[in-house]
Amino acid sequence: MKTRPLALIAKVLGRKYDVTVTIAGQVACTSGKEITIPVVSGPHSEALAHGYIDHEAAHVRYTDFSVRLTNDFAGDLLNILEDVRIEQAIGLEYPGCIANLRELTRLLVEQEGVFRPDPSHPSQSILAWIMAVIYMAVLGHDSLRQTRDSAEPLVLQALGRNFDQALLLLDRAGALTSTREAAALRDELMKLIRDSAHQQPKNRQSRPSQSQSGSHGEQNDGTGSDNSRQQDGTGSTGVQQAQNGEKQQNSSQSAGSGQDRSSGHSSQGQSGTSDSPSQESVRQALAEALSGKSVGSYGNVGEKLAELLCQNATESSFNGTAAAAPRLPTAHPLNQTGGYDDLSALRVHTAALRARLQGLVQASKQKRSTPVSVGHRLDSRVLTRLRICDTRVFTRKEEKRSVNTAVCMLLDSSGSMGNTTVLNKMGIASRACFVAAEALFSIPGVRTAIATFKGHDNHVFPMVGFGEKPDHSRFNITGSGGTRLGHALWWAWGELCLRRETRKICIAFSDGDTGDGPVTQAAIKRMRESGIEVIGIGIQDSSIKQYLPDNHRIIKNLDQFTPALLELLREKLVA
Repeated sequence: MKTRPLALIAKVLGRKYDVTVTIAGQVACTSGKEITIPVVSGPHSEALAHGYIDHEAAHVRYTDFSVRLTNDFAGDLLNILEDVRIEQAIGLEYPGCIANLRELTRLLVEQEGVFRPDPSHPSQSILAWIMAVIYMAVLGHDSLRQTRDSAEPLVLQALGRNFDQALLLLDRAGALTSTREAAALRDELMKLIRDSAHQQPKNRQSRPSQSQSGSHGEQNDGTGSDNSRQQDGTGSTGVQQAQNGEKQQNSSQSAGSGQDRSSGHSSQGQSGTSDSPSQESVRQALAEALSGKSVGSYGNVGEKLAELLCQNATESSFNGTAAAAPRLPTAHPLNQTGGYDDLSALRVHTAALRARLQGLVQASKQKRSTPVSVGHRLDSRVLTRLRICDTRVFTRKEEKRSVNTAVCMLLDSSGSMGNTTVLNKMGIASRACFVAAEALFSIPGVRTAIATFKGHDNHVFPMVGFGEKPDHSRFNITGSGGTRLGHALWWAWGELCLRRETRKICIAFSDGDTGDGPVTQAAIKRMRESGIEVIGIGIQDSSIKQYLPDNHRIIKNLDQFTPALLELLREKLVA
């Protein structure tokens, strides 16, 4: 199965989330209403780009950007809480995002090695633990389990008796409804970390009494708190229950019981083995978290994805060989022009084409009965066949074929087309396009869109949207620039791939050879692979034949257009 091109994914997701997604440049970035990603290549480029769009679209839809995000531990903590909140929100609105973002986290952890705390910033271990705990509990990102387990020993010592309270606070992460609520939860966690830092000297002094008596639970450090929490699981919900469950599972594998696990923690804290963080590293982590200085920007999913996309960025390519997907042209508004002076004459052509098309469609929709040898209903008209031992006396009706077709027409408005006088190529092509649009608009089940292309590589100019009534004032245009048919075909491919009609047709009106031959060939090839019929109408020129040898017609004037189009559309309009 072919993977979906990145350009199509960007177009689909942009419309799905009601945000603008642009594929351009070499940098991935997000503004308030627009997401920009580069053309990328590599084994995971599609997943990274898809995840980046999902994640950043969630920020665009749900994040209150007026809430200040600082460049320190508190800012990173708020970003982690907000990331979980917006990913949960977009997952509820678009359930498919849940699996996509979960797979993205697995990819970042297992393939890219992201979310490993930087040893030069000890406080990142606290952020790593918080991130892993809430991502696992709220979003089900189990790929962060190792991250949580690695960071937890330091957090146990850093928070001490406040460890259980931290779990209760994190249990509220799944119920956040706004960025300001996330900021309020961040402030409560920062207060808890500040209180834990103030308790550190007392915890160090009380450590010797821990081995002498097990009854002074309140004087134990974070390890002792973990001991009492495992032995008494009451009052724990959400994140805390998940944490307890993991603890019990791990203890049964390593020591046979929760009591043995607790004893192990206690002895480990006294002996200072390599698995237990030193008190100095705990002190440094707390001090850095409260310093108000940058801690290396930990846990920013969007930032990491943007960095990876930039590393995999490549030059835009329309032939699909140098990149995961072509960069699709963007649509730009077309300036309004005056209408046709000969509109009444054009309506005569429209009426003739409409009648012929409706007759074609009606004939294909009629149910025909055919005599067969086996059936459930006799055909009284052919019973006489039995005299000559012909058993085909039963009737069978053919299934009625429906009309469910999307048509995208591309109008060449290059300089060689000239102006819109009746005798010029531009006049013939634009009028033929208008006549076809009006005729198709009247046929139920057919949706038509029209765009023109000039000498711009990455621009097309829509004239009529799918299902929109054609306005003749948009067709009276003048040609300029070169012929960029291939780029326009790529745009049409992206538009038609998003349509749900069972039959899809692209009709190109052009007067000469294109200035992007390889791009044109690649676009036609991709359209055919996508099940899109491509038809060419040459305007007083046969150059279109080299690209569409079996699906083209050449017309010299408007009178030749109706029979030419009917001949090409026969058996194509009806699914």
